[in-house]
Amino acid sequence: MSDGHPRTSKKWVANAVKGKLVDKPTYRASEMMSDIRREYDICIPYHQALWGKEVAVSSLYGDFRTSYHMLNWYSERALQSNPGSILSLEVDPETQRFKRFFICFEASAYGFEVGCRPMLFLDGTHIKQHRVQGVILAASALNGNNELFTVAYSITDSETYDNWVWFLQILKKTLLSDRRIAFLSDKGRGLKEAIPDIFSNDHHSYCFQHIMHNFNDQCAGKYAAPFKKLLRKILQRIAYAVTEQEYEDAMMAMELNSADAKEWVLQNDIEHWSHAHFPGQRTSS
Repeated sequence: MSDGHPRTSKKWVANAVKGKLVDKPTYRASEMMSDIRREYDICIPYHQALWGKEVAVSSLYGDFRTSYHMLNWYSERALQSNPGSILSLEVDPETQRFKRFFICFEASAYGFEVGCRPMLFLDGTHIKQHRVQGVILAASALNGNNELFTVAYSITDSETYDNWVWFLQILKKTLLSDRRIAFLSDKGRGLKEAIPDIFSNDHHSYCFQHIMHNFNDQCAGKYAAPFKKLLRKILQRIAYAVTEQEYEDAMMAMELNSADAKEWVLQNDIEHWSHAHFPGQRTSS
């Protein structure tokens, strides 16, 4: 046994961790290094763990480049087996390289219409794979059991206004009725402008957890913990006030405690997150 071994090739590493990758797709190279040291008493460098993971992933799921080449085939087969679905694949006209891909299965559109509240949560998340850069944009709903229900999603190069407009334009085609929808988001990049451009008759609400996080970072963070806690409670009163009087009372309390905090509230699109001022419906009836 030693801190290293001439036969610990990336293929050996791949075979050693392949089973764990099946159970845990997010298995990290640093975790692989620790497990191999514990199980085999061998130290491997980070780059060797990373290469071994790539070999294992390629062996289990195929090559990433090949997968992108198969998207046209996948789209055709998906539409054959799921008639009524909407899939849209775009490539760069000059390089013919992948640009963005939208997926909404007919069952998902129908499920949203008949089994979910008229609310859609919009969010983007980065693809955490160093060879494949991009962002997943998704529209999700809540079903009758308060469980997340994915309606549509897409893979794009980044979270921008143009990509959100493209996503929302196709999403609008998938909806089976013209019932009014409340969109909820964390003020993602480009969404503030994209939603009214595409869904002009619907309303956009901001996630209050995101508002609270910004409030802590930009305003309340400079105060001592007890006073910060008080301001947070007042902010909750402002957000959940149902009547105009409740809203005014909460704003007065904020002003009496911190004029800066009240100014922060007024400058942060309160009509998108306070019940008393939001024109749409943020909860189910």
